Amino acid sequence: MNLTVLGASGGLGGLTGSICVQINNQLILDAGTGLMQLPLKSLQRIRNIVLTHSHSDHICCLPQLLAMLAATTSAKDPVTIYAHPDTILSLRQHVFNWQIWPDFEQTQPNDAPVIRWHELQPDTAITIAGVTFTPFLTHHGVPTLGFAIVKDQQTTLWVSDTGYSAALVKRLNEFDRADHLVLECSFPNELASVARKSYHLTPALCLQLVNELTQPPQAIWINHLKPDLADMIHQQLRKAAPTQGWQVLL
Repeated sequence: MNLTVLGASGGLGGLTGSICVQINNQLILDAGTGLMQLPLKSLQRIRNIVLTHSHSDHICCLPQLLAMLAATTSAKDPVTIYAHPDTILSLRQHVFNWQIWPDFEQTQPNDAPVIRWHELQPDTAITIAGVTFTPFLTHHGVPTLGFAIVKDQQTTLWVSDTGYSAALVKRLNEFDRADHLVLECSFPNELASVARKSYHLTPALCLQLVNELTQPPQAIWINHLKPDLADMIHQQLRKAAPTQGWQVLL
């Protein structure tokens, strides 16, 4: 894959921590506990953070990362956070509110902010640090963005947290054939009702979604397995797609 997955787990106890992807030296996708895989010098280079949504397993390391970066950046070299407008609103109201964590846009009343927020609109492409992102809505409990990520002439469809929906399949089919597709799979088939209620996927739903793609990607990666259910999910994924070579990120 043309991305470095720092964290791929759907909960505590996974091998790599929760979701975080290093796109390049300046750019990460989500800020779960996988971010802790990076050494200090690499963390200090980050200037762009793209968020899929506001759930804590995807943003839990963001406050401490911003606290560190706020001390080493300036208004001329700010950190920019790219997210859906609802994600930005949730973080401002519930995290960066001076009760849970400081608001780094307002640390010094007379200073220009060293943290900037940039609203992403679904289906409107944007280039960040040399990488092109096309956001699209997934089917989750809060507004959540997946992305078609074009880097080094390769396209990765990063779907993020989602349940199955015909609208999502339709949107994925509107993209040209991808080199990589990254899907979540949070629950085993026995917990399909829980998956539906929480807007997540099971192995059976992953297979249904993939089978409905008109242009299957060259490689399929599965992430966001709940660590306590990972063995069961992994076995079911192997049975669901024995010849398709799906690769599981733990």
